[in-house]
Amino acid sequence: MMPSMRRYLPFVPSALTGLVGAVWLLLRPFELPARAGPGAILLTATLLTLLLLGAAWLLERTLPSFRFASALLERALASYGFSRLEALALATLTATAEELFFRGALLPVLGVWGQALVFGLLHPMPKRGWSYPLYTFVAGAAFGYAVLVTGSLWTSLLAHFAVNLWGLLTVSRRVRASG
Repeated sequence: MMPSMRRYLPFVPSALTGLVGAVWLLLRPFELPARAGPGAILLTATLLTLLLLGAAWLLERTLPSFRFASALLERALASYGFSRLEALALATLTATAEELFFRGALLPVLGVWGQALVFGLLHPMPKRGWSYPLYTFVAGAAFGYAVLVTGSLWTSLLAHFAVNLWGLLTVSRRVRASG
């Protein structure tokens, strides 16, 4: 494998998760009654994004465990040195993959809380960063409820994409500023 391609290896599980979710949805479609139009979906996704980013901002400033987890994630991502275009592509890949799997495939089977629990457990941290999986559990529940309320997977996908893109671009900016 080319050395430059190795830096994308940590994202392979996310891509595989999305593939499993996509196949699952093809075999067992998750059909929700449409409850919201495009404007309401976009508004809900925007509000959810702001809520999750605001909560992360507050937790990082008040909870040492979350600050530790954020620093750990930032160090790991900074070592890859992603460009803005790569950040956009990775945010798209991870959000799409995880939403297809967790909200598309698991939500109808496990319900909001079950899929949120799996989502949180699959975002592990060392013991000292205990609050991050808890945050992702809550985010997973919020994404799940957003899908049920609007009747659209687009709601959680857009919010998840925005949260991931914000994180990747923030790390990218900090790396460029320090380099």
